[in-house]
Amino acid sequence: MGLKRREFLEQAGRMLAALGISEAAWLRLGDRYLQALAQPTGRKLALLVGVDRYPNSPLYGCVTDVELQRELLIYRFGFAPSDILTLTDALATRENIETAFATHLQEQAKPGDVVVFHFSGCGSRVGSIDSPGNRQNSLVPVDDVVPLLANRTVNDILEETLLLLVRSLATENAIAILDTSYTYPGFHKNGNFRIRSRPRHTIGQPSPGELTFAEGLKSSSNLRPAAVVLAAAANSHLAAEQEWNGFTAGLFTYALTQTLWLATPASSLSVSFSRAAGTVEQIAGLSQQPQIRRDNLKVPPAVDFSSLMLNWAGADGAVTAVEDGGKTVELWLGGLSPGVLECCEGSVFAVDGSRGDLLLLRTRTGLSAKAQVLEGTDHTNGQLTGGELVREEIRVLPRNIGLTVALDSGLERIERVDATSAFAAVTHISSVGSDQPADFRFGRVPETTLAETLSSAGPVVSQWRYGLFSVAQTAVPDTEGDGGEAVKVAVQRLAPQLKGLLATKLLRLTLNEGSSRLKVRAALTTLAPQARVMVERSPVRGDRTYRLEPLSADSEKSANVDILSVNKGSRIAYRMYNESDRPVHAAVFSSDNAGGLMAMNFQSENDAAGGMSRAIAPGENLSVPTAGAFGLEVSGPIGLAETLIIFSEKPFARTLAVLEEGMPPVRNASPIRVLLNPLKVAEAVLEDLHAASIPSVQKVGISTEDLALDVNVWASLSFVYRVV
Repeated sequence: MGLKRREFLEQAGRMLAALGISEAAWLRLGDRYLQALAQPTGRKLALLVGVDRYPNSPLYGCVTDVELQRELLIYRFGFAPSDILTLTDALATRENIETAFATHLQEQAKPGDVVVFHFSGCGSRVGSIDSPGNRQNSLVPVDDVVPLLANRTVNDILEETLLLLVRSLATENAIAILDTSYTYPGFHKNGNFRIRSRPRHTIGQPSPGELTFAEGLKSSSNLRPAAVVLAAAANSHLAAEQEWNGFTAGLFTYALTQTLWLATPASSLSVSFSRAAGTVEQIAGLSQQPQIRRDNLKVPPAVDFSSLMLNWAGADGAVTAVEDGGKTVELWLGGLSPGVLECCEGSVFAVDGSRGDLLLLRTRTGLSAKAQVLEGTDHTNGQLTGGELVREEIRVLPRNIGLTVALDSGLERIERVDATSAFAAVTHISSVGSDQPADFRFGRVPETTLAETLSSAGPVVSQWRYGLFSVAQTAVPDTEGDGGEAVKVAVQRLAPQLKGLLATKLLRLTLNEGSSRLKVRAALTTLAPQARVMVERSPVRGDRTYRLEPLSADSEKSANVDILSVNKGSRIAYRMYNESDRPVHAAVFSSDNAGGLMAMNFQSENDAAGGMSRAIAPGENLSVPTAGAFGLEVSGPIGLAETLIIFSEKPFARTLAVLEEGMPPVRNASPIRVLLNPLKVAEAVLEDLHAASIPSVQKVGISTEDLALDVNVWASLSFVYRVV
C-alpha cells in the first residue's frame, strides 16, 4: 500500500541550511557536492532507501547503509532529522519510493535547496518482450515479483525513471547515490562478499504503472538537462557488501561515508571519492570500481561552487545520546576505519572544540559505542549534548593482533580439518569458517587456472593446488602451490607470506590522517618519464601556517579522480615536509598485493646520507630516495601497491634495531631494502609510537597493558596506487 502524501509532509521539518551541487563536469562535481553539503543558507532534504529483506535473496547491509548516510548527513553536514525520510525493508515498495520522491523531495524542494537520494539494494537489467536485447538498468524494490510465462511484468524502478525524478526537481543541487549492481554473475556470494544484484537473469518488462509514471515525467516542461549519480560500480561490474566485526555494510557506502566524516575545508569530493574508490579496490580488486556518472555529458557547468568550503574540521564520530547524568555517552563512530574500529575498546576520544571533554570507550556494538566521561573533565561550558563531534585522542591497540584466514566452502571436510590444524600451529594466524569475517581466504586454485598453467603437451592432472585469496576471491600473487601438495604443507609454505601480510595490516593500523595534529606533509612524485606531483597527503587537522613549494607547478599535478595509476617502469620518489616547530623522524614502508614489504629509507646512524635515523628539522624537507638519486623504479607486480609514511616526534630506535638485526651488513647497500623479518619490524614500529606516547597517556590518567598511542605525536599517511 502506498504512503499518503500527508504522511510524508508531516515528517518534513524546516531548517536554515543549504548546499549546492552543480552540474559541472564530473571531475569538479565532487568538489561542489562536498562543499555544498556544508552551506547554511537553504534547506537540505534527503530520501534514503535500503532493502535487506528481499523475498528470495536477502541482503544484510542495506539498512546499515541508510544509518551510515543518515548519521553522516545529520552530524557532519547539519541536515535536520525531520528533513531526512528513510524507507527500509517493508516500506521500500516501488510505489512508496516513487511517491516519497514526489512528495518529500519534488514537492518541497525549492531553487537553491539541496536534495540527496540514496538507494542500497539489488539492481537488475530489464528488457522488453519485443526487444529482449535492449535492456535497461533497474532498481529492485522490496515487492519484487518473478516474471511468469503468462505475465512477464516485473515491478522494478527503471534507472531512467530515477534520473527523470532527479531532473524534475526545482533545484539543480541534487545528487543520487546508488549502492547496487545490475549484472548477475551467476552466484550471489563471492568469497566473503554478497553481491547486490537480483540473483536471476531477468526476462521481463517494466510494469504499466512504471511506464506511465516515467512518461508523465518525460512530458514535464521543467526538466533540468542532466542528473548526477555517485555509483558503487560500473554497469557491467559488481557491487558488494561485506561483514565486518559486528555489522554488515556496502563497500562503497561505508568507504564514502567514512571518507566524508574526515573531510575538511581543504577537501573536495573528487579527492574524497578517489580515496573511497581506493579503499574499495583494496578490498574488492577490479571487480568493483565506483564512478561518478552524469546522464548527459554534453551539458556545460551551470554554477561554479569552487569557492565554497566546509566550516569545521573532520571528525571520527559524534555523540548521539547522553546518559547517567552526563557520566556516560553513546557514540556513532562512522569515521573510523574497520580495522581501528575493531580494536578501539579502551581508546580515548576528545570532544571537538574548546570543551576539553575526554571519553573513555568502554564497549562497542557495530558502529555504535558507549563511553565514560573521564574524571577531571571541565564542565564549565555545561554537560555534553547530542550532536557534538568527537575525534580520536589516544588509540589503544591490543598487542596480540593476528591475521584471520577463512577456509573456503569448496574444501572437503578432511581438507578443512587439516587446514585448521595447520593454521593453529602458525603463530599470529588463525582460521575461521567460510562465512565469518576474515582478512584472507584459503582454498583450492580454480580448475580453469590449473588447466591454463599445466603443460598443453600432456593430459590435465586432477591434483588440487592450494593458494591464498582476498576476501573478494582474487588470487594473492605468488601463493599457488604445486599440484598434489598436501594441505598442511601448503599452509606451512604460506606462513612467511602470511606474516608479511600481517605486518602490512599492523602498519595500516597506524593510519591517522583524520585525527593527528602533527604539522607534516608528504607528496608522491614521478621523476620519469615525466616529473609530476601525483598526490599530496597531510593530517587534516595539521593547522599549517605556511606551505612549502611543491616539486612541480600546479598545472603538472595529476587530475585523476579515480585511484592513482602508475606505469610499470616509472621512477617515483616521496618528499616529506616538516611544517611543525619541532624535529620529526620518518619511516617509509612500501607493500604490494603479494605481501612483500620494503623499508625505503633504511640507514643506520653511521650513514652520512641519513634515513630513518635522520631528523627532519622544522621547515625542512627530505626526499626518499634521497635527493640526487634517480628514484625508485616501479617494477610490479601488476596490481595495487601502497606506501606508508609514518612521521613521529621521537626516533624509531627499536625499529632501526630490528631492521639491523634482520639485514646482513652490505657495503654501499641501497636504503631500499626488502624486509626479511617484516612482522618484527611492524611490531617495533608500534612499540616506538607507544614509547613516544607515554607522557601523554600518563597525563590523561589511563592505565593499560595494551599499546596506547597518542594520535598527536605521530602521523601516518597512505599512498595507494595501481601499478599498470
